[in-house]
Amino acid sequence: MRLRTRILLAFLPLVALLTALGTIGFAQLDRTGTRIDAILEENYASVQAMFRLNEALERMDSSFQFALSGRTPEKEAGARNQFEAHWRAFEEQFRIEEGNVTIYPDEDELVARLRILKDDYRRRGVRFFASPRPLTERHADYEGAAGDPGLLGTFQEIKTVSGKILRINQESMERARDDARQTARRALVGFGISLGTLVAIVFGIAWYLLRKILGPIRAVTEATQAIGGSGQFDREVPVFGRDELGQLAKSFNAMTAQLRQYRRSNLDRIVRAQRTAQATIDSFSDPILVVEPGGRVELANPPAQGLLGVAPAGSDTGPMWQPPDPLRVPLADALQTQRAYQPEGFDQVVSFRAGGEERTYLPQIRPIRSPEGDTLGAAVVLNDVTRFRLLDQFKSDLVATVSHELKTPLTSVRLAVHVLLEETVGPLTPKQTELLLDARDGSERLLALIDQLLALARLQRPRDETTFTPADPTELLRHAAEEVRSRAADKHVELALTGNEPAPLIAVDATRIGQALGNILNNAITYTAPGGRITLTAGSAADGRVVLTITDTGVGIPAEYLPHVFDRFFRIPGQSDEAGTGLGLAIVKEVVTAHRGEVTCVSEPGKGTTFRITLPTWDERTGAHHDH
Repeated sequence: MRLRTRILLAFLPLVALLTALGTIGFAQLDRTGTRIDAILEENYASVQAMFRLNEALERMDSSFQFALSGRTPEKEAGARNQFEAHWRAFEEQFRIEEGNVTIYPDEDELVARLRILKDDYRRRGVRFFASPRPLTERHADYEGAAGDPGLLGTFQEIKTVSGKILRINQESMERARDDARQTARRALVGFGISLGTLVAIVFGIAWYLLRKILGPIRAVTEATQAIGGSGQFDREVPVFGRDELGQLAKSFNAMTAQLRQYRRSNLDRIVRAQRTAQATIDSFSDPILVVEPGGRVELANPPAQGLLGVAPAGSDTGPMWQPPDPLRVPLADALQTQRAYQPEGFDQVVSFRAGGEERTYLPQIRPIRSPEGDTLGAAVVLNDVTRFRLLDQFKSDLVATVSHELKTPLTSVRLAVHVLLEETVGPLTPKQTELLLDARDGSERLLALIDQLLALARLQRPRDETTFTPADPTELLRHAAEEVRSRAADKHVELALTGNEPAPLIAVDATRIGQALGNILNNAITYTAPGGRITLTAGSAADGRVVLTITDTGVGIPAEYLPHVFDRFFRIPGQSDEAGTGLGLAIVKEVVTAHRGEVTCVSEPGKGTTFRITLPTWDERTGAHHDH
């Protein structure tokens, strides 16, 4: 049987009882109301007739008394007219009562008696107002005599009879009221019994629905919670019948079966994908690990497990990975802001001791995103650069050694050339002078190159050799400007410190940062035409660090060369020999990087160039860098 049919059949007794209860109640109330209305209408007409009849009787009695008060033609005529007028009213009300007798036999007998009294009263009244008679006779007619009640006695008896008629009609109305109350009380009792029966039926239907309908629904709900809460995909719902709830249970069980199959296939795919991912990273010799958003290691290849002592999540062997200090902030940035970490030089390597020797690794951290852009984790790759680091150190040491060894004989050659040009050892021919001038210029350029190579080699030493002290950024710019002011004046280039707002102290190696500022200023003077301007400004960045800005009005740099201006030995094609060795801005980059800062270049041909150096402030509480 269908669920809808069950519900309809369950409610049919309720509907039938409600219909029967309403019909019976309506019929009983209608019958009682009709009966009460009829009784009230009839009795009320008799009561009203008796009131008006008594009123007319009182007026006729007053006419007799008025006639007895004085015998004048006017009073006589007025009393007679009053009597006749009120007699008609009396007669009319009597006819109403006579035609409205409802209470047998009492009211019928009283009306018959009232009819006799009425006729007697009429006869006496007519005789009272007959041809003139002595006043004493009229008094006798009104007051009566022995054995004769007279008008007054008849008046009083009529009052008595009409009062009885009035009283029995009022009593009938009261009985009708009491009957109505009894009927209403019986109706209430019957309604209460019916209502109780109805409530019992409703509770019975509710219990039936709870057992037959809500039971299966509760079973489906519990199974759904078990599947959604604890993943019990083997949970099934009992099939209670063939109705809609039974079909729901069958469909639910079919759905859970499909979910079980889907879960098994998904688990197989996940396991295959995890194994593939693990095998992929295992094929690399460099340490690789994948960190989930919570910071736990999800995947790690054997080199990473051996080097870092990490174990993937879910494994109970090995401690959880605590990243080295240099990687804590970059890893947190990758997980929280999806910012990749790509070191640019060997100064950002991390070292670990493995196999009895110290190994050097260049880390890379890449955020892992879902197609929707959510963070799934981060991949950490440690590229083993121990060999390259040694080669780079060897190269730097070789350059420094060769440069140092070349500097001494080059200085001797330079001194000899200067002595010869001064002709202290004898006069020179024009050709000899020309050759010596070329030799002097070449030796000067070579000596400048060697000095820059030595400076670059010193900058590439471990950063711990750099001594940082607090310095006023405005004073640093002023000192750097004073160092090149004479050269700028020779070329008629203006140097100006403008808009230098109060800025916090910065942590610098004054000598090296002065060298970097000097290199930028010398380049600016070189490529700024006479009459140009170089502006130096110190201020605060949005993140609280300090920005040193040097802007010139020189020739500018084409956009395609801007990414290479800080490369070693890079020179813009087409520039004159005055451009230098191509190491000046590379030294600037190394100096600023050693200060944990950043240097950028913005330029446009014909509109000048702007260099911005951003440096951390000095934290006076700890005497160290304070990166914001």
